[in-house]
Amino acid sequence: MADSEIVVGYDIGGTKIGIGLASSDGKILGRRRIKNKDTHPEDVLPQLAQCGLDMVKEASLKRKDIKGFGISAPGPSDIANGVLTAPPNNQYWRNVPIQKYLEEKLQLPGCFENDANCGALAEGFFGAGRGISDFIYMTMSTGIGGGIVTGGTLVRGVGFYGGEIGHTVLEANSTRKCGCGLYGCYESFCGGRSIALFLQEKLKDRPDHKIVECAGGKVEDIDMLALEKAYRAGDAFAAEVWDEMSMRNAQAMGILINTFNPKRLILGTLAWAIGDIYTDPIRKYLPRFCWTETREQCELTASELRRDIGYYAGAAAAIYFLLGRRM
Repeated sequence: MADSEIVVGYDIGGTKIGIGLASSDGKILGRRRIKNKDTHPEDVLPQLAQCGLDMVKEASLKRKDIKGFGISAPGPSDIANGVLTAPPNNQYWRNVPIQKYLEEKLQLPGCFENDANCGALAEGFFGAGRGISDFIYMTMSTGIGGGIVTGGTLVRGVGFYGGEIGHTVLEANSTRKCGCGLYGCYESFCGGRSIALFLQEKLKDRPDHKIVECAGGKVEDIDMLALEKAYRAGDAFAAEVWDEMSMRNAQAMGILINTFNPKRLILGTLAWAIGDIYTDPIRKYLPRFCWTETREQCELTASELRRDIGYYAGAAAAIYFLLGRRM
């Protein structure tokens, strides 16, 4: 393997931006976080460039020691041109050519990829996917997404839509509308936001329900945490919702396991934040949705990087796209 090389990574979130200085052999040499809630790009972009340069200096390195930078970006984005087109959590960031801006300010080559794929690369180089050439990373939080690595190569697709796991339709005649516009998507059954909206509608006239109680008495505040609390407390309706969520998770994962035959499914936030009570029911249902052979070859595990994944995501993209490293 080639000697270790140094890159900078940016993870663009709706409320914060994580910046990491990383080596290609898996070490984080520096990290920063800046606020990004209701900001304007003209205020934030100079901070991103300066933070990158400051981190290089603080690590006793020079600009010539840095091979490039990567940007982990939310959708929708223009991946090919490195443009943030319309991130959903920041109304002021529209058609921002962030890659070009940072290339000019840092005088370094850059790359740009969606955040789910960057999460997969981060787990591959730094986390639960190390040493594995066939795995799938699944973002499981507000929405459902994923990054697919097969034969050490990231699956991107001709239009860079590869890995949109959450928008696989699991029930054609479903009345559950997904944020993408389709009905019956995996995300509409298992995404945190979709579950919250479903429960808020179901319980809008039930202020005395246990789930509402677990949400602080406000129907509009029902979320995954309220559902989890009610489920742990033994509420029957919460158990019913939890069971369907588990079955739908297993259905989607079974499709992935039979289609890609991965060695590992690496599960994101909901899996590591909630724990076995989330993953065990999925394992119970999996035999209904995939072959014994493919299931036994695949391990379900939680993300190793967890809430720190943002510090690694952009750097992992740079290691993959600019340095040409593979899993």
